Amino acid sequence: MPRAACRNRWTRRLAAFRIPCAGAFCLAALPASASALELEYRGYIAGAPAGSARISLERQGENYIVRGAIKTRGLVHRISPWRARFVAAGRLLDGVAVPQALAVTESARRKARTIHVASGVLRERRNGKLRPPKPAPAGLNLMSALWVAPRCTAEQTLNNGRREYAMTLSKRVAEAGGTERCFYDIMDDKGDQSRGWVAIGQRNGMRVPLEIVVIEGVTRRLELASARERPAAPVLGWSLREARRTVTPALP
Repeated sequence: MPRAACRNRWTRRLAAFRIPCAGAFCLAALPASASALELEYRGYIAGAPAGSARISLERQGENYIVRGAIKTRGLVHRISPWRARFVAAGRLLDGVAVPQALAVTESARRKARTIHVASGVLRERRNGKLRPPKPAPAGLNLMSALWVAPRCTAEQTLNNGRREYAMTLSKRVAEAGGTERCFYDIMDDKGDQSRGWVAIGQRNGMRVPLEIVVIEGVTRRLELASARERPAAPVLGWSLREARRTVTPALP
């Protein structure tokens, strides 16, 4: 297989770990106190180490903010290096996440992209060029869904800031220790289908994703490695501008 074709194939397969894990599951809740929970994940493709993710969850009153850093590792990093950072900010109203802003910056060998989503508008800068604004994708962003909202919903639309995913729950299984495993059929906005599941369990008094699996040709898995609490840093303003600036000043 030509090297370029091989690289493109691996790039598509890595999409599962690109903000976040090409599958979407609404799962965790944050404590009401002003504290932060830091989660470390390890990523695998076909059983081989492929990446890592660090997630920080903070909540003060009704406000929440989720920060994350994700990058490839090992052989996958040598073939198709990629890293990203994100910030998702919003409010919890009656236990439901209501996003106010999402900012994502990602870089690969020949690509750099920054997106900002707020007030129903998606703004994107790709390889230094600002693209025309577009309507934001439908549904709840994946970052808020995965790490803020405590739901395993039968049918929902989620997005990663640019792409939409239609999620249909196919099975829910209760396991020992209070862990719950939710199985989904997934279809993205281009009609590509996959399936997967998420295991939800307790860590530091919170329900969080313990394992996220997406199957589309190969099996991709994100597994929780550690969790620890720390005092939350002061969150000033919780404004759209502040959330965007936390990631990057690249967009106007």
